[in-house]
Amino acid sequence: MNKSVAHYITELLFLHDCVIVPEFGGFVGNRQSAKLNKTTGALTPPSKQILFNTNLKTNDGLLISHIANQEGISQDTAKQNVTLFSDESNVKLNASKVLRLDKIGLFTVGREGNIIFAQDSSTNYSLDAFGMKPTYNKSAERKTETEKQIKSTVQNIGTKSRNPNNLFRAAAVIIPLIALSYLSISQQESINNVYTQMATLNPFATTEIAEEIIELNPEKIVEIKVAAEALEILSIEEVSTPIIPQEHTYYIIAGAFSEQKNANKMLNKLNRWNYNAEIIQGGSLLRVSYDSFTNREDAVVALNKIKQENSDAWLLTK
Repeated sequence: MNKSVAHYITELLFLHDCVIVPEFGGFVGNRQSAKLNKTTGALTPPSKQILFNTNLKTNDGLLISHIANQEGISQDTAKQNVTLFSDESNVKLNASKVLRLDKIGLFTVGREGNIIFAQDSSTNYSLDAFGMKPTYNKSAERKTETEKQIKSTVQNIGTKSRNPNNLFRAAAVIIPLIALSYLSISQQESINNVYTQMATLNPFATTEIAEEIIELNPEKIVEIKVAAEALEILSIEEVSTPIIPQEHTYYIIAGAFSEQKNANKMLNKLNRWNYNAEIIQGGSLLRVSYDSFTNREDAVVALNKIKQENSDAWLLTK
């Protein structure tokens, strides 16, 4: 063959939730939602966890048909290659107790003779991941001025050289304000005159006097501290997206029908055979199921048994 059997197993794991290698075992896919680790900040995309079940050895035709189509060979030739692969894998696993399949995982034999499978984490078989890789969300750290730095800044503003002209302009503002406070108690009409006089003044021709006012107003320093503390609190708050696990129901489909009477006929037949049968609505066809499961592994095991009687049965996930 042009490519190995292991390569075709990896191709099928992207598209199917169960891939059986005759006389070796079955690979069962379990879909995992995206996860956020609050401790490490790691965000992992959706994935498919691959489990290995040694009891799934009955040939369902999926792997052999896929190899025959891809290689352009007959079903018998493809079956011979799969059988050879299973025999070699079993021999190597029994002899060395270790078997590695590229891009699939590592098999080891435990003390009690059980097979332990560890999935290869370098390959994500979930098509929902869209090629995304795990990312790490590092909290942003904002450097805020300490109280010592704020005081140093205020001191620098206050130690600037004072221009006599600037002091005169400052006095021109302060004196009318004092007069305004006195007049506000005695005469209301005089207030308007003071406002008129102040409107004609432009004492702040430069920005240095504004810096002097900052020095004289300690409330500004308090506002700066409060704003810095608020930014620090916002920077350390962690916003996490709740991960809601998806729940699925797995149906083993016996057939799909376009007419209700044919679907009812199949439903009655399966009920007579003591199956928990039902008709699943949705789409243009009426699908009749043998049974339904909430656990994927249970559904795959039941499907494997039913395929011995009905090779056309298949698994529907909703």
